[in-house]
Amino acid sequence: MQWSMKIDMALPKPIRVVLRGVGQVFFCGNAVTGLIFLIALYIGGLTAGLAATVGVVTSTVTAYLLGFSEDDIDAGLYGFNGTLVGPCLFLFLENTPLLWVYVVLASILSSVVLAALIRILTPYKIPASTSPFVLTCWMFMAAVYSFDSLSRGPVLPTPEIPAAIASADLPAGAWLSSMTDETAELWYVALTKGVAEVMFADNVLVGILFLIGIAITSWRGAFMALCGTFVGVLIPILLGASQNLIEMGLYAFNPVLTMMAVGWVFLKPSTGTAILALIAGILTVICQAALANFLAPIGLPTLTFPFVLVMWMFLFAASMSKHWSD
Repeated sequence: MQWSMKIDMALPKPIRVVLRGVGQVFFCGNAVTGLIFLIALYIGGLTAGLAATVGVVTSTVTAYLLGFSEDDIDAGLYGFNGTLVGPCLFLFLENTPLLWVYVVLASILSSVVLAALIRILTPYKIPASTSPFVLTCWMFMAAVYSFDSLSRGPVLPTPEIPAAIASADLPAGAWLSSMTDETAELWYVALTKGVAEVMFADNVLVGILFLIGIAITSWRGAFMALCGTFVGVLIPILLGASQNLIEMGLYAFNPVLTMMAVGWVFLKPSTGTAILALIAGILTVICQAALANFLAPIGLPTLTFPFVLVMWMFLFAASMSKHWSD
């Protein structure tokens, strides 16, 4: 929207760049959108908001100090991985004063990893996206087992052999056929939290604010995000996944990003790419389930790697297709 871009350009450059970095988590290089996202994070929890702020500022300043592309920095591309690193580490590791130092170090590394991946992937016209965040957080999570002053939090998965789910908590028929007040509330909570969980927020209001922020930048982007969270709820229901995981939005946040990336950002928007995005979103659910089982023995969460992996596969394939290529 034009009014938001006018506000964006009127802001002092340091503030504009930092807020764009927050907005780029959802591919929105818009400071107004980034501000709404940041406010939403603070609403979700003071610690998460502070951690995201420390992360985005640290990763952005690191990019400036190391002399990376100023155009990329100004667009917020060196800020969004740091934005995710902060809340992620505070969610999965024990909250101690030393963890703030850990977040700063991880945010610094996320910018270095991003620059390296840009160098590798640019010839193929493939974005690094959130892969620096994933690789950095995996490394820092695994490292805590060797440090006495840092430890894993209760949310970090315990290393174990993956086991088949015994049964879904709520049969698919109950979700799809009987629209009682209870099931309507389940859908509402699952859909909104599916968007919120992109930034590790287990909060309905945060998800709504994220959608509003995306819509300010692009209605198509917001539509793709909404479709992504719907796919991330419906497909696990049909496949008989855990109701608890579905309701928390943990199957939905990766399809949200996948459908936005394929259906709005990286391929020319059209009906064809929207259908392609739908297929990619569905496959992201399968990919997430597979990666969760693959990572279970080492006790690491999937984070946004299912999105990254599926997006990479579809974008690489798009370059080979006369129908998909931009």
